[in-house]
Amino acid sequence: MLHTRLTCLVAALLIAALPPAFAADAPMLPDAGFTSLFDGKTMTGWRPHLSVPKAHVGGKWIVRDGLLVGDQDENEGGGFLITEGQYQDFILRFDLAQDYPTDTGVFVRMGDDGKSHQITLDNRPEGQIGSIYLPWTQKRVLDNPEGFKAFQQGAWNQVEIRVEGEPSRIRLWLNGNLVTDFQHTAATTKDVPVKGYIGLQVHPKTPDIIHWKPGNTIRYRNIRIQSLNPA
Repeated sequence: MLHTRLTCLVAALLIAALPPAFAADAPMLPDAGFTSLFDGKTMTGWRPHLSVPKAHVGGKWIVRDGLLVGDQDENEGGGFLITEGQYQDFILRFDLAQDYPTDTGVFVRMGDDGKSHQITLDNRPEGQIGSIYLPWTQKRVLDNPEGFKAFQQGAWNQVEIRVEGEPSRIRLWLNGNLVTDFQHTAATTKDVPVKGYIGLQVHPKTPDIIHWKPGNTIRYRNIRIQSLNPA
């Protein structure tokens, strides 16, 4: 009997020590000075971005188990979910869990035509975490092959993005590690708006590149923002 009790106690301790699953935990209390962008129940404050090039209009976004979940649609299409509001200088924080392979990113100062700054979260073969890519303008302006070192597979990742100034300085912290610190110039940021939406991406299927696997998803929670007064 004693052996049985000890076995049960050890099993209980091992279960308690397991890393948290991808289901929603208790909601995180907002940081002082931050405003929540996702209530865990609805997509209030968010909408699909429908005026970007047609190849990037698609994908699926739902709220499930308190999480904002993104996936390719039935045609392996992808697209953007953007905030209703526009932001210039800000600190953005959220938790992210994404299957392998999936390809996403955070798009900041995003215009109606899609021009923006993407902080890449490309959890896929030959992908990069924390590079800077400018869609429909300069393309990639910062490579970051070392970004994966701070990324945790099969777990929640705590993300903080800070955007300031014009030309903007863009920084990314991943699980407390400074992964990206990029100072734009007038040339590298040319034609990108100084203020715009915040966008989340599901990448569509692209020939010869593994962006996604059927059944995989990306999951966001605890999305919050603090606006900063431009200098």
